[in-house]
Amino acid sequence: MAKGQLAVFVRARRDALGMTQAQLAGTTGWSKSAIEKVEAGTLVPSLEFAGALFDALWIPYLFRERIIASLYPGTLDRILGRTVAKPDAEDLDDLERFPYPAAYLMLPEGDMVGLNAAWRAAFPETVAKPNLFTYLYTEPAAARVLLDWESLTHGFTYGLRMMGPIVLSEDTIAEIIDRCRVHPDFDRMYATDPDVHTALRTELRIADPATGVIRRVRLRIDKPHLPHSPWLTYRLVPIEESGPDGAGVAR
Repeated sequence: MAKGQLAVFVRARRDALGMTQAQLAGTTGWSKSAIEKVEAGTLVPSLEFAGALFDALWIPYLFRERIIASLYPGTLDRILGRTVAKPDAEDLDDLERFPYPAAYLMLPEGDMVGLNAAWRAAFPETVAKPNLFTYLYTEPAAARVLLDWESLTHGFTYGLRMMGPIVLSEDTIAEIIDRCRVHPDFDRMYATDPDVHTALRTELRIADPATGVIRRVRLRIDKPHLPHSPWLTYRLVPIEESGPDGAGVAR
């Protein structure tokens, strides 16, 4: 990863939060001069400095490992053990044990490297299109099934724009963009920042593709560490509401 890519990311993230370099320095506990050097691309921060930047810039945990792996190649393997390249049969069997939609997801590129039966039933088109961006931008059913398509898609696209240059090759980013540009809203979503409060919402509404019945689900993201892996477990947990008798009913 080039230092210039980190510089652009830190500067853009600071600007999005409305922070000055002095404010970022005060929040991280590092000097304004150090912040200036990071943003100028002349300094790669230490792990401690990077952690302070992550916290101050509200970098989600799910992206931090990918940044560290790019900044300091081999560091995570030395700390956490060898990285597993893809899910094995046991990993996929574990995924099937969830009674609700769950998938193994690579971010920011959006590759789905494992889908359980409930996920395949909720989003059948992802079997043939196992990439989140391909599904969201090229599959008409996506907007019908995901009633919060706009905010969800904008959030993932922001992650691609901000994180992509740090952890992905230029060719990979270009290929994703070429695929998604068939959708009239892609360029707008790629060029703009989503509303922070909307992007942080974890409640989603999903329509059953066969019946149209709407379910409310809670997004849960887990990161397996043993063994260390590059994917996330992306779970859509049904939200239970009290029925007439006070019993929990999944909606």
